[in-house]
Amino acid sequence: MGHLPEGTVTGVRGRLAEAGYRGLLGLTALTDALPPRLRFGHWQSVLSMLRPDDDLPAIPRRAASSRSAGPATSAGDRSAPTCMLVAGELDGGGVEQVISDLALGLPAEGLDVEVATTRSGRVGSALAEAGVRVHVCPPGDLAGLIAERRPDVIELHRPDPALVRAVAGAAAPVIPVFHAVESYLNGRAVAALGALARSAPSCIAVSGGVGRFFAGLTGASRIAVVVNGVAEAGAERAPGRTDARRAVAEAAGAVIDDRDILVVALQRYSDQKNAAGLVDAFLAAAAKDPRLRLVVAGSPDSWLEYRRCDLLRAASPSGHRVHLLGDCDSGTVLAAGDVYALDSFAEGGPLSAVEAALHGLPMVLSDVGFAGDLVGCDGVVGEVVRLPADGQGQKALARVRRRRHQPNRDLFAAALVRASRGGRGCSGRVPAPFTIRDMVAGHAAVLEAALA
Repeated sequence: MGHLPEGTVTGVRGRLAEAGYRGLLGLTALTDALPPRLRFGHWQSVLSMLRPDDDLPAIPRRAASSRSAGPATSAGDRSAPTCMLVAGELDGGGVEQVISDLALGLPAEGLDVEVATTRSGRVGSALAEAGVRVHVCPPGDLAGLIAERRPDVIELHRPDPALVRAVAGAAAPVIPVFHAVESYLNGRAVAALGALARSAPSCIAVSGGVGRFFAGLTGASRIAVVVNGVAEAGAERAPGRTDARRAVAEAAGAVIDDRDILVVALQRYSDQKNAAGLVDAFLAAAAKDPRLRLVVAGSPDSWLEYRRCDLLRAASPSGHRVHLLGDCDSGTVLAAGDVYALDSFAEGGPLSAVEAALHGLPMVLSDVGFAGDLVGCDGVVGEVVRLPADGQGQKALARVRRRRHQPNRDLFAAALVRASRGGRGCSGRVPAPFTIRDMVAGHAAVLEAALA
């Protein structure tokens, strides 16, 4: 499983943390060996035993955060064609934010919008407060809701088998929206999704890579690429650098001064997001430049992944420069940062990377989703590093996740050091087509073609 990268960790705490981390690698291997129905079901309840006694510290979201800023909405008009956006949970995260931006923006394109969700959390409540019709129903009741509401067109934003079955019998055309590389779908789920995708007037993928993945998986030939976008005014609404760094320091319980080079990562603690791989690569970078400091901020979808990060930092002499926060206000974290990092195994269209470009942060991204397209835009500074794993299938990811160090670790660490010593990009501007305006218009065009 390899050796520690920077000499021998001194102290009892470091040695115990290293031993504990090696134990978690075994637990990771067991987790990856479980079938999806267990791994993402009851097993997560078992892993919740790894949860710390206190909630992760976080920076509260501001009322007008960069992620909530979208185009102006219009009141619902039942004489206009109705589009139902079918989601899973509407709590937080990139997919949920895209759904929110579409629900708020599509009325200006002449569509009446309502949302169906299995659970209405933070995003669902905000939409309801904004006047959007939000229906909360379990998957088993979705077919009945569709029959009752009779939408003219449906966008399906989750490939969950129960949701696929519910929309498959709808009289209205269904547009599947593919947000990420879904490596955990079993054969039955793939067959049902494939039948829906092939019969759809069109599908939407949030990046070319995601489109190619689902074209091969489902056999669908009509897939339009519409990349995710963010609000162009987001950077203006963020706090100033001094206030932002003060807020991050307070949440992290650390002293952050002007000499520190703050690497920020907005991501969930999950198998896909690979927070542990990012922390490990950062520790290798920090050994080369002790001015570096890492802040990871996101919701803990997997307490196993959080604990892996926690023990990695405890086992390293540079671990005191790694701060693990909960779900934070994105604008504050990005305004405080000097470098943005994302080392995911797989992504569709990472909104936080576009937000980082809006703030002018130099970026280091694994080669996921539209990373190469974004970094190639005028005014964006960044570097794309090879993926942590060769391939995006479940077995390929499992092999890498149980390794002490991932294959792209040294490459990512070197890129972080280079990014910390380079210049910033243009702030206050989102390159086309990565704006909410472009994203909403792209979805509207596909929906209008389905209604024709």
